Amino acid sequence: MKALTISQPYASLIASGEKWVENRSWFTPYRGPLAIHAGSGTQYLTKSQLREYPTGVVIAVCRLAACIKFGPHDITEAAVLIQGTTKTVADLMGHEHAEGPWCWILEDVQKLGDHVKCGGHLGLWECTRDMLCEIVRQESLTPSPPV
Repeated sequence: MKALTISQPYASLIASGEKWVENRSWFTPYRGPLAIHAGSGTQYLTKSQLREYPTGVVIAVCRLAACIKFGPHDITEAAVLIQGTTKTVADLMGHEHAEGPWCWILEDVQKLGDHVKCGGHLGLWECTRDMLCEIVRQESLTPSPPV
């Protein structure tokens, strides 16, 4: 499974489902399972604010469903469904966290009950075998949504 380190508070916003777009300066062809690692950097929060959030741990898993170029000349029909997702271009354009230049669309987010401690890395990185075992164990404990 791939993982992505994301600064707080944005990692927690993804885990809660509030933020389903991750902005990056680069495109990725990768689609599939993605672990959300909460970094410990103070890029967006002071050290005292950062104490309110989990850091240095995987806090959620999701599916990286799409990677869309986002700029004034990159968006076309607003009603068009973004391929591989349940979102439309209008959803992306209206999302408060969509900035680009590349918007990674995250779906099927599952917040982990117990955080998986690990160090983060730049770019997309591979989860270790131990991390995967712990994530899978927790996912198997998560009740299935009602049908």
